[in-house]
Amino acid sequence: MRSVQELSHARAALARRLRELRANHWPGVRLNQAQLAKAFGVSVPSISSWESERSDRIPQPATLDQYATFFATRRSIEAPTPRLVDPDELTDDERSARERIQQDLRSLRTAAAGESATPGGFWHLPDGEQIRLVCGTLPETPSPYRSAANSNYVKLSNFADLDAVVELYGHIRAANPSSDVRYRLETGLISDDIVGHVVVLGRANVNSATRWFYDRIDMPVSAAEDADFPDGEIFTLRDDPSRKFTPTLHAKRGLTEDVGLLARIPNPNNSARTLTICAGGYTRGVLGAVRCLTDTQMGPRNERYLAGRFAGLTSYGLLMRVPVLGTMAAPPDLNNPAHRLFEWGG
Repeated sequence: MRSVQELSHARAALARRLRELRANHWPGVRLNQAQLAKAFGVSVPSISSWESERSDRIPQPATLDQYATFFATRRSIEAPTPRLVDPDELTDDERSARERIQQDLRSLRTAAAGESATPGGFWHLPDGEQIRLVCGTLPETPSPYRSAANSNYVKLSNFADLDAVVELYGHIRAANPSSDVRYRLETGLISDDIVGHVVVLGRANVNSATRWFYDRIDMPVSAAEDADFPDGEIFTLRDDPSRKFTPTLHAKRGLTEDVGLLARIPNPNNSARTLTICAGGYTRGVLGAVRCLTDTQMGPRNERYLAGRFAGLTSYGLLMRVPVLGTMAAPPDLNNPAHRLFEWGG
């Protein structure tokens, strides 16, 4: 739960943003509160209270959508009297502008209201059904611990993204104490494992389950191997393959930034359950996608961002920049635009 002081600061931030839109959004144009109130069909005191840093009043999401529509197009102020343009009349560029403003305001409102993405958090799946974490298998190595015939056989030595499995398994168990939560290697799956809630971990070139689901879902990004990134993957847009999202490899320091993918959609094998994908260019991108919501400091902030950006949606996702320092994958800050590479929801 957020402190009273934190909520106060968050409400003040939303108020400042609303005031800034009215007063400074268009150079040389300064709307007064009465003009905006008339366009929105509300009272002047309502506008005033929403812009006051000392007020506890928070506008409803529908009102923030009005703000986003109004300030997405200059046509709102080109008539003799400022007016609210019908969203269906917006051009493609204006729709993009509306979405950016809407995303910004919803995120601020979520923080101001002290809400989270879902009751109990992103990883809380309240129906109590089974949850399976599916991980890829490491390429063959001479390690004796990987052979079941060896007396010192270690099953987890076969897991390609073991860091991500360990990080996420305990978190999901804690968030869903009454659910049957288990981890599986892609090679050990049975039919029952893919009809509940499924979380696939790892890039497609080491986890056949990731590739299998990629081929069965409608997602605007795709992953592929690339000669410039040996043993890794890059992401591209399906509608524009020339737009690439790649890890950063330094000549001396090696991997300095990875790309993480976090996506949630209905499970194509059972639409009443969810499929969650945590993937990356390399293993640290996978871990970054997991840690963005499990980290004790960044997790709650990122939960609030997801709530503001994707509230009410069943299919959404984003590509994120994962900072890498040595062997450490730092959890991205989704509230930082520089950490968000591409996102979608619908």
